[in-house]
Amino acid sequence: MPFREDIQKKIIDTLSPHVKVVSIDFEGPSIVVLIDDSRKFYTEGCDKLIKQLAKDLKKHLIIRCDPRGRLRKSEAEKKIHEILRNIVGEDIVDSIYFDELLGDVYIYLKRPIRNKKKIEHTIFAETGWRAIITPTALEMARRLPRQEIEYVRQIQIAMAKERAEFLRALGRRIHRDPVFRDTYVRITVLGAGFEVGRSAILIQTRESSVLLDCGIKPGYPHDEYPFLDVVDIDRLDAVVISHAHMDHVGFVPFLYKYGYKGPVYMTEPTKYLMEILVSDYIELCEREGKQPPFSKKDLTTALYHTITIDYDDTTDIAPDIKLTFSDAGHEIGSAISHLHIGNGLYNIVYTGDFKYGPTRLLNVANKKFKRVELLIMESTYGGKNDIQESRDEAERRLIDCVRKTIERGGKVLIPAFSTGRAQELLLILNDAVERKLLPKTMKIYVDGMILETLNVHLMFPDYLNRNVRELIYDGVNPFLSDNVEPVERPKRPEKRYEQVMSIVKGDPCVILAPHGMLNGGPILDYFVHLADDERSTLLFVSYQAENTLGRRILQGERKLTLKYYNEEVKVEVRMNVESIQGFSGHSDRRQLLAYVRDVEPRPSKIVLVHGEQSKILSLALTIELSMKIPVLTPGDLESIRLVP
Repeated sequence: MPFREDIQKKIIDTLSPHVKVVSIDFEGPSIVVLIDDSRKFYTEGCDKLIKQLAKDLKKHLIIRCDPRGRLRKSEAEKKIHEILRNIVGEDIVDSIYFDELLGDVYIYLKRPIRNKKKIEHTIFAETGWRAIITPTALEMARRLPRQEIEYVRQIQIAMAKERAEFLRALGRRIHRDPVFRDTYVRITVLGAGFEVGRSAILIQTRESSVLLDCGIKPGYPHDEYPFLDVVDIDRLDAVVISHAHMDHVGFVPFLYKYGYKGPVYMTEPTKYLMEILVSDYIELCEREGKQPPFSKKDLTTALYHTITIDYDDTTDIAPDIKLTFSDAGHEIGSAISHLHIGNGLYNIVYTGDFKYGPTRLLNVANKKFKRVELLIMESTYGGKNDIQESRDEAERRLIDCVRKTIERGGKVLIPAFSTGRAQELLLILNDAVERKLLPKTMKIYVDGMILETLNVHLMFPDYLNRNVRELIYDGVNPFLSDNVEPVERPKRPEKRYEQVMSIVKGDPCVILAPHGMLNGGPILDYFVHLADDERSTLLFVSYQAENTLGRRILQGERKLTLKYYNEEVKVEVRMNVESIQGFSGHSDRRQLLAYVRDVEPRPSKIVLVHGEQSKILSLALTIELSMKIPVLTPGDLESIRLVP
């Protein structure tokens, strides 16, 4: 399709007095401007012009240099090493990969660095190759497994040609002129309506169709999936993922298994976490003798169709829809999605899971947007009595519980999700040992995907709060200490049994492992052997969904029949059971209400999802009575027409 003349003219008129514009083309949601001289681009101040141009055009722009203006790969590689030595003070390059088709150079570093953007710009100016720097945190994560992290990199390299073709085709689809001038906006809840889990919300206009999240609902005896049978896969323009927990991202590969060929948008940390957690889900299904709903091949397809977006970058994802991510404060890379539909027609803010309160690990969720007609908000803790204790009180209770259990010779078993809660607990426990609030000799065993996801936190410190971020930039790994013992699962089952039993029969300790709802995963290996130990404690720190093993235990069940390694085992729970909700990555009722009050600008309507029915209805009534904002509470498969 021909490039829009008004956009082309604006770009050429702005840049041509300074550099020669060789060509302008599409690449996925971005417009690629090819110039003849990368050094001149900066000396002439074109970098500042491009920022203003992107703002004026409301488009995401990528600047690349014509192949004739690039250094040969051998010379460019030598120059990259030199630049990093000069700026950082040492050569911390792990590996370099040149994508000759696009003109990009991927630079993998051994540890995170400050001023990454500045270094990328310097490399582009001096080599002509568009630099994309990714820290691998090798120096800080020597004791952590890295297979899944490396797999993401391998896909990026192996599928470079296919990805380039995909992006160009996608660009033509996104940047075409809208066919329909008059439109409607409709949302349909395909999951998480009056329930927690399998989040999926379909946004439709006459022009386009976008799916917000696509997750799995863990349950007993079977997981549940979104109602995708009502979605026309061939007409789906985009999938937008808020974060990497399985109830939001876990069913994405299924879309590709059944013919979806479009993009999935998420932040960079979420891409790595998706690979880690979904791979683990596939392996867990196979270990338990269940048929996973998709394969590793489907996950690989999803990964090379993934387009990552930074916070605050506005990106076209359909001819009539722009997307902007902002920090949700729930886990690393979690994002609140702002959808701008049409030419000022309608604006939707979808919170996903969010935390409107301080934590040791993350920033508080963003509350400011340019426009908000509709706020779609999670309601996990929307019930009348869902008031979490303060973070300080939660930390005090955690340390007190661990200390008492250790003193009586027991072990503290903490089911934790692989991202968010696990990392925060490690920060707190390490700090407590350092301050002598817990024994200096106490071991903290960390098992399962928590180990892989620790890599992601070390790779992307800019997504963490300032205190943790600065520690990582200074070369400190705040998650590992002499007390923390990573437990990497051996391949042979008998070796795994020996590994678990050595910990179970060993000295008093803390064991941190997924799944956070005790619904499978490495945590069960310890639970079945510790459940009858009256000295030990089972400590819940995360939300326990309906029909999960964790919820059943919290509700008082003590005699259980579990499916464990393809066999049914009977377990009697004699260990102490405690729950501390102050560590939740979800906003409690007070924070949910505060968020509605504080969101700028004030939304015209609110849709509540991702909560049990009683909690959603209670929260909806309070919002309507106290803030006079209309609240809609759709169930699964219900649609709401918003415009006209």
